[in-house]
Order: sequence, then C-alpha cells, then structure tokens
Amino acid sequence: MFGRLKADKTHSRSIDGMRNLGMHGDGAMILDAGALPWKNNALVGAGDHVDQRVEQEQLQAEREQSRIINFFSADKAVVVSAEEIVNLGSRSLRELKRERANDLRRLALEETEPVSTPEQRELFLERVAKGEITVQDETNFLLLIRSPLKMPDIGPERMFEHIASDPRQKQILAVAVGLNALNWQRVDQDAMVRILSSVQANGDDYRTPVGFASLREHFLSGIRPKASEQVYRRYVQSMDELEKLLYGQRMNYYKQFEALRREIVHLADHSVVVQQTRPRATVQYTHKGFELVTAERCSEVLGKVIIDGDTWKSGQLEQHLGTHSIAEANLGPHYETQLDRDKIYLSEMFQLPGGYLGALGFVEQDGRIKARSFYRHSSEVLWCYLPDYIRRSGGGIERYCTGYGEKTVLLPTELQEVLMQIEMATRPRNLTNEVTSGGSYFEPEFYLAGTAYGYDSLQEYQSLWSYGHLKGDYYQEVSRDPLNHDMGVGDLGHKKAPYTLSIDHSRSPNFNHKIAEFEVMVADLGNVRVEGFRSWDDQYNWLFARDMRERAWIENVEVLSPLTSTGLRRDFVMMGDLTTALYEHTNQAGSYGDRNDTKGARQCMWHNYLSNVPLIKEYLQS
Repeated sequence: MFGRLKADKTHSRSIDGMRNLGMHGDGAMILDAGALPWKNNALVGAGDHVDQRVEQEQLQAEREQSRIINFFSADKAVVVSAEEIVNLGSRSLRELKRERANDLRRLALEETEPVSTPEQRELFLERVAKGEITVQDETNFLLLIRSPLKMPDIGPERMFEHIASDPRQKQILAVAVGLNALNWQRVDQDAMVRILSSVQANGDDYRTPVGFASLREHFLSGIRPKASEQVYRRYVQSMDELEKLLYGQRMNYYKQFEALRREIVHLADHSVVVQQTRPRATVQYTHKGFELVTAERCSEVLGKVIIDGDTWKSGQLEQHLGTHSIAEANLGPHYETQLDRDKIYLSEMFQLPGGYLGALGFVEQDGRIKARSFYRHSSEVLWCYLPDYIRRSGGGIERYCTGYGEKTVLLPTELQEVLMQIEMATRPRNLTNEVTSGGSYFEPEFYLAGTAYGYDSLQEYQSLWSYGHLKGDYYQEVSRDPLNHDMGVGDLGHKKAPYTLSIDHSRSPNFNHKIAEFEVMVADLGNVRVEGFRSWDDQYNWLFARDMRERAWIENVEVLSPLTSTGLRRDFVMMGDLTTALYEHTNQAGSYGDRNDTKGARQCMWHNYLSNVPLIKEYLQS
C-alpha cells in the first residue's frame, strides 16, 4: 500500500528531518526530546513550567498521531477529475492515483501543524481493527522515519558510546545480536548497525520498535524471576533508554501507533462494521474470583488432604510426599476458588528446573480433598495437570507425561484464569534458596512429583501403557477417547487448507459471551493475550490467543463435562488443524510454514495458514 515510497534515503525528508519541522509559525524552535534520547531533559522549574511541558508533550503526541492518520488516509483522499478519467486507460489511471496518493503521504509527513478530522480518525481505527492496516504496514511507516544512525549530530559512534556506558544496555543489545552470557561483551558498534539496518538471517527484524517489542518482553520475563525487584526495575529503565537510543523518533511514533490501537476497544459504540452486524445479546463478563486462605483454614484443609503418588527418588534418597513436607515448605492451600460445585485450593507458585513453573492444587470433591500437581512451561500458554512422569537416572524428572495427549491434561478455562491472575500478581518462590527446619534444602521437583506416578524409563512407561496398567486417578476418571468423532475436524495426518476449517454454528464460539480473559508471558512470543468464549450451545469453551503483533490462534477447545478429582474435565475433544499453533514444528507445518520466520525447529504459521482460518478472522474482527 506504500506505492513507490522508499525508506531511509539519506537525502530524503523524513519526519524528524523535514523542512520547518519543530518550528512554530514565528520560527521559535521546540526542543525535541527524541533527537538526543540520552540527554537528561530535567524540568527547569515547577508550577507553570511543568504544566507547559506537559502541554507541549500532549501537543506533540497529537501532531504525531495526526501524521499517522493522514498518512494512512492518503489513498482514500485521492481525487481524479472526470476529464482526466476520460483521457486515461485503466492502467494509467491506477498509476495516476498511486502517484497522487504518494504525494499526499509525503505531504502528511512534511506537514508542520498536521490536523486530522474525527471522521478520518474513526475510519483509520476501523481499518486497523479490520486488518486492512497491518503490523507490517506500521513497520513500513516507521522505516520512512529517519533512524538516529543517519543523523549527523548523533550517528552510530555516539549511540554505541552511550550504550556501552551502561552494562545492562550492552547486555540487552548483545542478546539482540545473538550473543549470550558467555560472550556478551563482544557486542560492538558494527553489530548494532547491522541489526538496525537489515532483517536478520533468522527472520528477526529489529529495524523498528515493532520487531524489538518481542525481544523486550522475552528478555524482561527471563530476568524477572531471577532478580530482586530493585534490579528488575533497573533493567526496565535500561531497556527504555536503549529503545530511545536505537530508534529515536521512530520510538515516539511507535508509541503513538500503539496508543491509537488502544482506542480500537471503543469502536463498538461507533463502528459502521458493528452497526451493520446483526445484533446479538452480550453476556456481561467478570473475572473469575479467588480468595486468600487463612492460616487456620490452611491447616484445617491440609489435615484432610489425601496424597496419592509414587516414591520420589533422587540419588540414594527415596521419600514419599506427606502433608508434613508440604506444611514445612509452606506449600499448603494459599488461595481458594470454586469450579462448578467443587472447591479448589492452590499453593503459592514455585520455580522448577527447565523453565517450568509449578503449583500444588487441592481438589475438594464429595467430602475428600486430593493433592494434585499443576505446571506451566515458559514456552507454553496454558497450565497442565501432571498425571505421571519418567525419572532421570540419578534423580529428577526426565519427562512430564501427558496422558492421552497434550490437550487432555490442560486445566479448565476458569482455573487457567485464576492461575494466570496469581502468576501475574506474585513472584514464584525459588525453593532451592530456602532451607528446611532440619537444615537441608527444599527440592522443587519433589513437591511436584509427589502427587504423581513415576516410571524409571520410557520403555517401562510404554510397556505399562500398552497393557493398560498405568496407575493413578487420571486413567480412571478421564475418558480415554475424544468426544468429537462427529466434528469433522480430526487430524488426518496432513494439513487441511485453512479456509476449509469450519465448525457447525451451535458448537462455534459466541464472541459476545466471554468467559475468561488474561495475559501470560511466553518465551519467544512475549506478552500473549488470551480470551475465552462459550459456544452457542453452551457445551464448549473456546480459548483464543494473540500476541503483540496481533497474530492469533485457537489455543484450546474445552468440553463442559463433569469435573474430576484431578481438576480436569472428564471429556475432551481433539480439534486437529483448527488448533494449529502459531509456531508449528517443521514436520507438522507442511507447505504452510514460513521459512523466513522460525523459532528453532518451528516455523511460523500465521501468514500462510492461521490468518486464513475463518474462525480466527472472525475473532480478530469481533
């Protein structure tokens, strides 16, 4: 949609290098805080001076938003007279319209005092909401804004000099260029210039803040569990300063673009698209609640807990998990919620090896309370139940087993929301840094494995599986086969064309009946937003997820069957290609994987597959 406009020519006029930009009509210069982002723009006084500065910042933000809106409104504002149309062929007419649209875009960028109308703003937001203006369009727009690399008063030398003066900024930059904790000090000016000038071989694009956002979230989410709150805040500050250094004015316009995106939530009151859609009753949504458990109630519940699991083996040590061990580690009931008619208590969360996060669950059903183990891996979106595991030789967990399949151990939607609320509001405990009353260290995997069954080898597990001799309530209470033999979306061993993936109306999601909403930090993806919707027939919960780049996928479909003592539903469905992940393993991606966008052995499925699935398109438009 950008015609023949090209980015970053040294002789071209971009937003921060245009004639008269930053000048009032009387010629007075306005100080541009983004021009030298490492400068300390200290307030010169209080009272009126502060108010004046805030007013100037608001005015500057309005100008930047107007430039964005006017730029993307250019193609709608092109005018061609009837006389011109008569004398032009269809191809020449398209060329003329494209040239005039480009002229209007250049004018939008060069306008000193840009103004956009409320109608233009509403139409712009509507086009973003409908996907007509994409994240890639935003990236292309930001590339038209001159990089600090090409500003003579800044340039790469001064940029890197200031980055190198802050070890945290240098460390973050090292991660961006592919270095690690062992060689991060090798990062240099050339590496900085390289990532700001071109797309990397692995598909990472750090030329604008759009591509840097996922690295920001991934880096900070990795730091947070390991650092104190004070150290974490310093990293956040260094990250903010680094982004200003790397992107200058591009960062300002990125923030304004994001501010405009946040306005889209208000479109429902005004949007022509919504007005033209047949009216549906909207069910009022409220977050699933939970309560803190008092010390007295914790002791009372723990006294009734039944623990059904195998002996924990670590080296020469063999030990059963008991309520005394749970109490000593302070992992008894800390939170309380209700699912259907049953109460579920949750412990505080604790860190596990290999990027896992754990919590003990205590499910009260029919007068009995059973201890269960729940976990989430940092690269996954949802929490799971642990029915059994395979031991590592010498001690520890080699593999988390997933019963009849990965989708069969996903916890119910409402419990997911409670766990995510707790996860986002608290810091997980590092048990290995805590000492028992007897002077020994807590072993985190002991508490997770203590409520499950362990097998000494994969061969033993597979042998018992084939004979139907696996132990535990999971294999007694959860159905062995999926419920959806008639759904017509089962996995046939190859990818179905995305536009053919559909479901009958009664079982499809009702996007006006939201039943869950939460956010989760996922390695490699950053902040992921998850929303749950009830089906039209009230028999299923659909969980949709989308990342910061508005790429969406269906994370899970839950059957609203009876709750079991494991904390899982009795029945499940297998939705096949309809629940294709955002990044699919190469051997499952088929011809739809994006080889230019990979995460290890996984390929992105957005451009060639997920963006063409009707239900996902409907979700994003809703």
